[in-house]
Amino acid sequence: MRLFVASSFEPSFVASLKAAADYARSAAPKGAVKWVEPENFHLTYAFLGDLGPAAAEAAKKGIADGLAELKAFTLGMGGFGVFPSARRARVLWIGIGEGAAPLRELAGRLAEGLTGAGLTFENRFEPHVTLGRVQDSLPENFMRRVADFAPARKASSLLASVELMESVLTPDGPVYKQVYSKRLL
Repeated sequence: MRLFVASSFEPSFVASLKAAADYARSAAPKGAVKWVEPENFHLTYAFLGDLGPAAAEAAKKGIADGLAELKAFTLGMGGFGVFPSARRARVLWIGIGEGAAPLRELAGRLAEGLTGAGLTFENRFEPHVTLGRVQDSLPENFMRRVADFAPARKASSLLASVELMESVLTPDGPVYKQVYSKRLL
């Protein structure tokens, strides 16, 4: 199974993310970005890769142990950004403004739990939601054109759980299936 650890959002926050993606789409050249479907918007904490049943069970235990006693909290939408840089954009994203500090704490505790369960993964957490994968270069002024949209939205969502997700790749894009969920207090 191709697994990753993530959190999803309340429907109103997903609608705000879609509005941000639509706004960015209007500023990007047609075909320059492969846009993420709104039902696939999520925060990714760790991509675990292809794991067998025993490693998937270890991941469940690592999530549960790492997040024990952690309380739910509210996230707020931040601004647009790109990875790795504006000149070589490959991923277009929305950052997390409000709630970024507790989100980083959650990610750190999750990394400790997963590592303690014997899993190896790339630990480079940056609180963001991927809106699209850049296929062709964006205009030089793209980031300036979209910069004021997201922070003006004041969108928020309760982060109440962390999921172990399976990603099944299809010709139409990935399909995500929940394998395990850890509710926060």
